[in-house]
Amino acid sequence: MASVLSPFIEGWQEIVGHKTIKKVMPKSSQYTHYMQRTDVVGYNIIDIEEEFDGLLYMRAEGMNDVGKSKNVYTETYADSDRLRVYLPNDGNYNNDATKITMHFLVVGDKDSRQATIRAFENYVKEGIHRYWDTARNLEFDFIVHDEIKVSDEKWHGSSPYVEIQVVMQNLNGSTRVH
Repeated sequence: MASVLSPFIEGWQEIVGHKTIKKVMPKSSQYTHYMQRTDVVGYNIIDIEEEFDGLLYMRAEGMNDVGKSKNVYTETYADSDRLRVYLPNDGNYNNDATKITMHFLVVGDKDSRQATIRAFENYVKEGIHRYWDTARNLEFDFIVHDEIKVSDEKWHGSSPYVEIQVVMQNLNGSTRVH
């Protein structure tokens, strides 16, 4: 009998014939996605896909965006056509435009999806956090002060899931290498 992997039936289940052999919650990829609360000493680094049961990383938008440089100075003079410019060695960037939007999928039964959504919302809305992953090796410090959008229930085959959209305000104006 052939083995079949079923990704959305309460996690990955390896099914041989009609018998479930193994049940393990999936990861979204071979990469690991970490968060840590940084404004309070003593918070552990967590793998968000392991910490929040059923939460799967989907995508990130804006991780490579850099805000407008805020320590470049220019002057114009009436008696000159040329712009005088001061360019520092190290740039500081405005963080107004560097919002990173993360999308997550939440799988599992209705009660576990709702519990995961609430636990994740409570975690990211409180305090300052650092995010990094092993895919890009970039990190950024963020706060969440915008709304967290949770989609209506969607279906993949016969398995329901929801999508969470979180806008994270990057505190530094750009991401940095981890």
